[in-house]
Amino acid sequence: MTFEIRQLSWHKRRRPGSQPKPIAVEVPDFKKEANHMCQISVTFDNGEILEMTGRVLQNPVTGAWSVNGINTSGQSVFAKYVED
Repeated sequence: MTFEIRQLSWHKRRRPGSQPKPIAVEVPDFKKEANHMCQISVTFDNGEILEMTGRVLQNPVTGAWSVNGINTSGQSVFAKYVED
């Protein structure tokens, strides 16, 4: 399964900082099912690998699938599912 990471922009709500950026996402238990809860493994540009809890979403207009994840530290990631 292939995912395209969308960079989240918080500059309107928070001061810009040197937060690590996600470079790779793995969702082993991904299902094309709206609101399915899953585990996400995210690799950041500083080499750190974190586990996050995610939720599968489907765009009602385009039908595209995506995963939105967050961990207990408040770090979040949004990744769009790319059909192979």
